[in-house]
Amino acid sequence: MDFAKFLLHFGKNLRQARWLAGQTQQEVAAQGLSLRWYAELERGQRNPTLRTVFDLAQILDVAPSELLDVPGARPSTRLLERKATAPKKGRKPRLSAKR
Repeated sequence: MDFAKFLLHFGKNLRQARWLAGQTQQEVAAQGLSLRWYAELERGQRNPTLRTVFDLAQILDVAPSELLDVPGARPSTRLLERKATAPKKGRKPRLSAKR
């Protein structure tokens, strides 16, 4: 999936969350965004910051992950449920310098 499609899916998720909250674009935007910018988010034409995603999730009473969950992405497994080990401690290898 390319980034443009990701933004379109984010916009659809945002619109769905807004509809579920029973709010208009004007009502959501009135809480700290311009109406035009918010509308462009829903159309997938803007790239929101993580702070904006977090704030919108709070306004719409959803988890930020629900706004970012897009179809066609790899199957979701919670990161904390995966087995992982920390990298070895010590010096990092030097990168060879090209001259």
